[in-house]
Parts: sequence; C-alpha cells; structure tokens
Amino acid sequence: MELREYFRIIGRYKIIFWGVVILALAGTILFTKLQPKSYLASTTITVNKASSLKQSQVNYYLFDNYYNVQSSGLFSQIITSWFSSPALVKEIYSKADISLPPVSQKKLAKIFKAVRQEPATINISVTNSNKEEAEKLITAAASVMQDKSNELGRSDRENVYDIVTFSSIVSDASANLWLNIFIGLISGILVGIVLTLGVDYFKRD
Repeated sequence: MELREYFRIIGRYKIIFWGVVILALAGTILFTKLQPKSYLASTTITVNKASSLKQSQVNYYLFDNYYNVQSSGLFSQIITSWFSSPALVKEIYSKADISLPPVSQKKLAKIFKAVRQEPATINISVTNSNKEEAEKLITAAASVMQDKSNELGRSDRENVYDIVTFSSIVSDASANLWLNIFIGLISGILVGIVLTLGVDYFKRD
C-alpha cells in the first residue's frame, strides 16, 4: 500500500482519527494537571576519616593517608545502607520535625535515595510535595548522618569520621506539561492511524 493510500484512509475516517488525537491530548493534559506538585531536594556528603598522625610526626611513610581513604570508603558504604532502614528514616523525620508518613516500612525504606560515588562521596535525594519539607528533610538527613558518626566515634575514638556536607538544592520536579502534551500528541496520532486502518480493514471485509 502506497503512502498516499494511508492518507486517503485517514481522510476517510478523519472524525475517528481526530477524535482519538483530541481525546489523547485532553487525557494527557488532565492527567498532568491532576498530578500533585513535586519537589526534589538533594545534597552531597563526603566521609573523611580523621587522621591521628601527620607525616611530619613520624619517620615512616603514611602513603598519603591511603588507609584512611580506604576506611572512609568502607564507612561511606555503611552510611549508604542506613538510608534503607525505616528506623533511620524515622529519625530523620523526627529531626526535621515532620510527621512520619503513614506508609509501610518497605515504602519508608525507599523515601530517600542514596547513591555512593568512589571513594567516599554519597549523593542523597528525597522527593516531597512540599518544598519547605523537602528542604528540611534533606538537611536533617545530613545532620543525622553526622550524629550517628559521632556516636560511633565516642565508642571507638581511633575511628572518628567527619561528614562534610555540601549545600542542599531544591528544585521543582513536577511533570512537564509541554513534554507530556508532545508525548500525548504522538501517541494519539499513532493510535488514531492504527484505529482508522483497522476500521477500514474490517469494513472492506
């Protein structure tokens, strides 16, 4: 079948074709408008093991504190795993003075996203429908990490870790209306073409 034949069929059933396109666009716009506002808050923390010795204090080579870097990397793995703990998430919400969401522990464990980068850097993010709450949560998360690190340091003074926190950033993460309209338009056109071709096929039979 030639291309112009396809256009001829679409023109023959243009009411169906344009009806599908309009419905797809209307549905996309309605769906996007009904979505709640969403804000993404993120920060970065770096774990640094405090060194009890300096190169100038000893007569042997400290390998540029290589072992401290390795130790910091291992501890950053532990911190990353903490974010999948519902108990720790509860502490973060308490620190931020925000009520804990009434959801299952499985969902609590997925509220924060922590991604570790070698050797000892962790990117933390959280999404919330309230911009102020999102900022409070990401700030509280970094604070709780430092508190937990300090607790471990009190029990083992030879392994003290500092948490260096970067400034947090909060941005609008709501659905992009124009992008969704474009996707809805393309989807509507494709479905409209398939539907008109189907109607034409069965009418011929």
